[in-house]
Amino acid sequence: MWWALLLNSLVGILSGGGAGGGGTSYESIATATGTGSSGTITFSSIPATYASLQIRSNAIESPAGDTQIMRFNGDSASNYARHNIYGNGTSAVALASVSTTSIPVGPMATGLDATYPSPCIIDIHDYASTTKYKTVRVITGIDLNGSGDLSLSSGLWMSTSAITSLTISLPGNFTTSSTFSLYGIKG
Repeated sequence: MWWALLLNSLVGILSGGGAGGGGTSYESIATATGTGSSGTITFSSIPATYASLQIRSNAIESPAGDTQIMRFNGDSASNYARHNIYGNGTSAVALASVSTTSIPVGPMATGLDATYPSPCIIDIHDYASTTKYKTVRVITGIDLNGSGDLSLSSGLWMSTSAITSLTISLPGNFTTSSTFSLYGIKG
């Protein structure tokens, strides 16, 4: 199925197969692992020395079924907008929302699973700018051993504040097999 091929490509990128561009340098800023008893991952004290940020994650949730969300600098007000398209190889859904309280960064149709990991790549552009809103691109999916879904999203944080911290969260718990890596991308 097309979504399985795309998901396999995403897994290759997350495992170091790369999708880098000419001259772009990725530097590790921080890593985090799920605790099994919390649904929150926070990266704080993010340095303002990069052109963009990238998060690579592989998440499992217990209990299963929720979509991860992301917020910046602790902002939970209605300062976000998003566009999403997701499908399972049989049907697809597109939606858009403005004045939302977060940006979804996980599989939209099924949510996370308790057994199968969901790889995700999140790009945050111009995160250190104090003159423009911040844009986000998300590629994620999940292969449930023969079924699953693929989600492509874009988001906007309507703030000119530089991003110094970000939180990825969900109602359940990230298992101890869940990994999150934050990279800075040199321009």
